[in-house]
Order: sequence, then C-alpha cells, then structure tokens
Amino acid sequence: MGLRNTINNLKAEVKRLKKQDAEIKRLKQEKAEAEAARDEARSHRERSEQREVHTCTTLALRDKEIEELIALLSDQEQLKAEVESAKKDLELERTKQAETSCRLTEIEDKLENSETARATTKSELEPLKSDMLWLKEHGIASVAELVLNSEELDKTVAHLLVAAQNDGYAQGYTECSHHVVNALKVDWDTSMSATHGVNTEAALAAAKTQFNTL
Repeated sequence: MGLRNTINNLKAEVKRLKKQDAEIKRLKQEKAEAEAARDEARSHRERSEQREVHTCTTLALRDKEIEELIALLSDQEQLKAEVESAKKDLELERTKQAETSCRLTEIEDKLENSETARATTKSELEPLKSDMLWLKEHGIASVAELVLNSEELDKTVAHLLVAAQNDGYAQGYTECSHHVVNALKVDWDTSMSATHGVNTEAALAAAKTQFNTL
C-alpha cells in the first residue's frame, strides 16, 4: 500500500514536472516570439526611420529641384522679356534703316534730278549765251529798230487801229440808237450806219490775234 502511494506520488510528480516543462517551453516560446516581435518592431521602426530620413532627404531634394525650376522659369521669363525687347529693338532698327534707305534714295533722286536739271540748264544756256553774244555784237538798239520799223508791224498796227475805231464806232452807234428808241418810242433805221452789216467785234479780235502772233 505504501509502495503504490509512492508510485502514484511519483506519477503525479512526473505529471507535474511534465506540465511544468510544457509551461517552461510555452514561456520560452512566448519569450522567443516576444523577442522576435520586439526585434521585428525594432526593425520596422528602424526601417520607418530610414524611410522617414529617405523621405525627408527626397523632399529636400524635391524642394531644391522646385527652387531650381522656379529660378529657371524666372530666368526663362527674364530671357523671354529680353528676347522680346531685342526683337522690338531690332524691328525699330529695321524701321530706321528702311527710313534711312528711303531718305538716301530720295536724296540720290534729288541729286540725279539736280544733275539732270543742271545739264539741261547748261544746254539751254548755250543758245542764250550765243544770243547774248549776238546781241552784244549787233546791239540791242539795232534789233529794236529793226523790229519797230518793220513794215509788217506797221501794217498790223494800222489794221488793228482801224478795227478798234470801227468797233468803237459801231458800239457807240448801237448804244445811241438804243437811247433814241427808248426815249422817243420810235423805230430807228440803222442801215445808214457806216458799219452796217459788218461784224466789227470779230474783225477786232482777228486784228488782235494777228498782232499777238507777230
């Protein structure tokens, strides 16, 4: 009876030890899992910190790139403004050059016209010089005497004087006859006029034309 109790006690002790050993294994497993979880958490935190550092570095690089892009855009805008200003200056210079070229062309044309006019004047002066030389040699008084004592001039002037007298007489006769008719209320016979039936006005105009064409 005592031996069986001892055996039972031993069995109970073995069972307890087995339970204790299982508990120890479980605790060791939990400890290992906890340590693994801790290591994983630490690794995750380190990776997170590394990612954060990388992200911060990347953001810093991006900020720098953005600043460089903004500076580049500013430079491009300034360069664009300078290009536009240069285009305007170039267009202004082209306009000035065109105006200068136009003025030069006008001056050249004026010079050419001046040269032509001078040549024309020179060619026209040559006969005048010859005429002046002839007048100097023969005398203006002689020429005037020849003109004034011309028989053709005498006849033309005499014809002009007669035509003027006839036209004046005809107009005076006509005016007087009108006054008589209006005053006396009678018909006046103009057939007795010396210029009756003669167109004295046309004759005077023809005489003037003949005189002017001498």
